[in-house]
Amino acid sequence: MRHAAVRLSLFLIVLGVMSLVSASAEACPMCNQSIANENAMPRAYMYSILFMLGMPATVFTGFGVFLHHKFRVYNAAQMALLSGDAQSPTEAPAPHSASERRG
Repeated sequence: MRHAAVRLSLFLIVLGVMSLVSASAEACPMCNQSIANENAMPRAYMYSILFMLGMPATVFTGFGVFLHHKFRVYNAAQMALLSGDAQSPTEAPAPHSASERRG
């Protein structure tokens, strides 16, 4: 455990030093010069970049919420079947059950 903590702290120190030493990132020269003369363009350019950065997070969050909901419904149905609840919406046996293996 101590060895992992030392490695993690060393990694974080190296990452911090690299971020301090690295040169600042700039936009491509053509984009930078084309929007420098106008007032509304830099704001629109900024919003377009934020929109592009936000889309992957939005899509992955949507998939995560969908899967979370499906697993909760599945687990609730399984718990209802195990507890013998007669009002369970899934009374049919599972496709891999022993009753269907007869044949």
